[in-house]
Parts: sequence; structure tokens; C-alpha cells
Amino acid sequence: MNELIQLAGAITLLLWGIRMVRTGFERAYKSRLEHAIRVMTKRRIQAAALGAIAAAAFQSGTAVVLLAAGFVATGALGLLPALSLAVGAEVGSSLMAMLLSLDLSLLSPVLLFFGYITFQRSNKRKHRYWGRILMGLGLLLLSLSLVADTTATMRSGEGMAFLTNILAHDLLLTLFILALFTWLVHSSLAVILMVSHLAIDGSLPLDTAMIMVLGANIGGALPALSSGWGVSAKGRLVIIGNLLIRSLAVMIGFVIYFFYKSGWLPLEAWNLTSPMLFHVAINVFNAVLFLSCLRFWARVLKKYISPNASQASSEHKPLSSVYLSQDDINHPVRAMANVTNETLRVADLAYQMLENTPRMFRNRKHINRIKDLDDDIDHIHREVTYYLSAIKNIKTASEDHMKWQDAFNFVTNIEHVGDIIEASLIPLARKKHKNGIKFSAQGEGELRELFIELLEIFRLAQAVYVSKSPELAAELIDAKQAYRDKLAIYREEHTGRIRQQEIESLSSTQIHMDILRDLQRICSLLISTGYPILKRHQVS
Repeated sequence: MNELIQLAGAITLLLWGIRMVRTGFERAYKSRLEHAIRVMTKRRIQAAALGAIAAAAFQSGTAVVLLAAGFVATGALGLLPALSLAVGAEVGSSLMAMLLSLDLSLLSPVLLFFGYITFQRSNKRKHRYWGRILMGLGLLLLSLSLVADTTATMRSGEGMAFLTNILAHDLLLTLFILALFTWLVHSSLAVILMVSHLAIDGSLPLDTAMIMVLGANIGGALPALSSGWGVSAKGRLVIIGNLLIRSLAVMIGFVIYFFYKSGWLPLEAWNLTSPMLFHVAINVFNAVLFLSCLRFWARVLKKYISPNASQASSEHKPLSSVYLSQDDINHPVRAMANVTNETLRVADLAYQMLENTPRMFRNRKHINRIKDLDDDIDHIHREVTYYLSAIKNIKTASEDHMKWQDAFNFVTNIEHVGDIIEASLIPLARKKHKNGIKFSAQGEGELRELFIELLEIFRLAQAVYVSKSPELAAELIDAKQAYRDKLAIYREEHTGRIRQQEIESLSSTQIHMDILRDLQRICSLLISTGYPILKRHQVS
């Protein structure tokens, strides 16, 4: 009985150590990982490598799968790169398990000591996170030593022999028990490490350990299935795909197991008696097979698992903020840096809206995409506003206060730009398509030129906001008059075509003039970024 209590305590310590490592890495690098996933997932091999690194760092393939499912649900990531991430996560998790299965017990007190010192003495958040990671690794290695010591004591009793005898003669029971246990503890890494140590200590024969590893593999897909089922239909494809990936690995494992039991695969003769090698082998082999047929499996998931995923996901789920860390609320400098990053992200979304606006007048398929971007802008703008209101210790006369005011004005004006496009220009585009209206060739060319120049003003406004340069601010304000002059010229050109009774200009005149009005409004909002910066320079 005492041995069972000690084993339960060692398992609990193992799970806690894994959790400390995972939360440390998530707090320190999750935002960077999210950015990397957006940027570095164009090729399946690259995405798989990123998934492997992330799973090894977070000590959890489930965390990577849920992250990928969330990105797919919001449309920020396609199904193919998300499945590549999931495949890589299984390989990364198995490689990390192999590393931790080595006898590293001497490192445990060193990691605990340096982790505690780093956590207690450091003032920087990232250093404290690394202290947490080091202590988690130390506890993990310590727990594995406790598991080994406890099972060595238990081997001398009859209970362990009775239990292993039952498991050895009932493959399905072993598979079910290990899958259920893995689901309950939410960590296939912990279960596989325990199985490996039991096999190394001689408590488990190799064939039983192999079945237990397969049970842990299939059970490792269940936490993502239960935790992530609430995402959209497209996101669930990733979660079900992860279950498919693990199921294929288990099938490969059963083939190896039966070859081994039949004597066709003499693992002992090759000195391949470690269940950890078996675990790595089936995941690596499965990754190669799955990635080579990735498009086929994606089609299978879309066709048979969730054939209506595209329709079910038509309701857009707005993006959320990325940089607004609540830990920085009491530190104005860091908090304002976060706000600057997030406002530039909002500006990028608005720039995409403006860039696609001329296209929606030519093709209605761009309208929904622009509306989705406006929803994203509205959602993040609200989060930025709440975050700004919560920042502490900003003095009225300080430089941070001026940055606060600039950020608030800029993100509000950008949100107004999105509103103009969504509330005015989109209805104009719909009206044009509904009534079959066409612009004259000259009128369409003029509008195209005005949009191009407005995008240049947009980029200049962003540069002014970031740099606070009075020279750039003066250049931005000068651009307002030049743009207004061009608008006036093109109004005259359009009225000249009206007087000449050009059919296309007559039919499109209301839409054409309303577009010119809206472009002037957007220009004014962008130009306003420069006024407070130039005013502060003149006062100083």
C-alpha cells in the first residue's frame, strides 16, 4: 500500500513538472510561436518542423494541436499546414520523451537550484519564466527517479507480477486502460516516460510495454478532442485529423508488434528492446507516410468527416489581440510598446481593406472578405481601448501620456476608416453590381489612381505614428492639399463627361461622386495623425 501511495505521489510530481515547463514556455514564447505559425507554415516540412519544436518546448502535442485548430477556425491558417503542425507535434513530443528517458537524475538538483535562484532573484519576466522552466525540468527528472525507485520496490511483491500477467494476456484491456489513463492525466508524455522506466527496470516485458505505448498514443488524442470540440467545424477537422494521425501510428505499431511476436522482427537480436525507440519509430514512420499523402487525407477529412465545414464556418469569428499582455498593465513603457504593436496590426487590417476596395467594385467576391476585416478591426479596436484605459501610472505631463493619446487617436481614426469602407463603400459596390452599372474607362482610371495615392498616404501616416518625426508629419499634412486638389480636378473631369452625356458616366454618377466623398473623408482621418506631432514640435 505504501508503494502505491509513493507511486501516486511520484506520478503527480511528474505531471506538475511537465505543467511547469509548459506554462513557462507558453508565457515566454506563445505570442512568438503564434507569429511563427502565421509566417512559417507555407511548406509542409517547415510546418512539421515548427510543430515538432513547439511540442518539444511545451512538453505537449495537445497544446500545438489546439493552437492550430484555433487558427484554422478563424481562417488564419489552412488545413494542410495545420495538419503538418499536428504531425510534427507528435514527432517532437516523442523525441522529447526519448531525451527525458535517459538517466539525467544528476541534473535534477542542479536544475532545481538554478531554477529557484533565477525565479527568485530576477526582475525580468522572461528570466522568471526560465526559472519556472528549469524548476519544472528538475521536478520532472526527480519524479522519474522516484518512479524508478518505487517500482523497483514493488517488483519484489506479487502484486506487480499479477498485474503484468493480466495485462500481458489481454491486449485490448491493456490498450483501453492506458488510453483511459492517458486521457485522465492529459499527458501522453508522462505516461510513456513511466512505461519506459518500468520496462527499463524490468517490471514490464517488451511486448506489454509496446501495447501500453500504443494505448498512450491513442489516449493522447482524447484531451484535444474533448477540449477543442467547441471550435468551428473547420477547426474540428484539425482535432479529428490529429486523432487520425495517432490512429495510423497505432496501426503501424500493431504491425511491428505482430511481426515481433511472430519472430519475423527479432528486436532483441538488434538490441532494440526499448519501448521509447518503438514510440519514436512509429511516429517518425507515420509522419513520413502522412506528410507524403497530406492532400489525400485533407480531402478525406473534408469529404467524409465534415462535408459542410465551409458552410458552417461562413460566420466569421473576429480576430483577437496578440500583443496586449495583461502582465504589463502596471508598466507604462512596456504596455505602450504592446499598444503600438497592436495598433499597427489594426492598421495592417485597414490597409488590406482599402487595398481590396477597388477590387470589390470589379468583383463582388471581395465584399465578404472586406466585411470580415472590418469585424476584425472593430474587435481588436475595442480590446485596445479597454487595454489603454487599464494602463496604470501614466502621468498627465509625461511622454508616456503623449504616446497614450497618439495611440488612442490613431487606432480610433483607423477604426473610422474601416467603418467608412464597411458602411458606405460596400453598399455602393453592392448597388453597382445589383444594377449592372459600369464606370467609364476614364472614370475607372481616375478612381484607381486616387486609391493608389491614398494607400501612399496611409503608409506615410503609419510612418508618422511610429517615428513621431515632425518632418514626416509636415510631409503628411502637405499631402492632404495635394490630394484634395486632385479630387477637385477629377470631379471637374467627371462633370465634363456628364455634360457630354456619356452614358456610363450618367448611370454611375451617384456612385462615382459618393466614392470621391468617402475617399476625402478617409484622407482627412489619415492626415490627422500628423497634427499633434507637428504641434508639439512647434511648441517645443
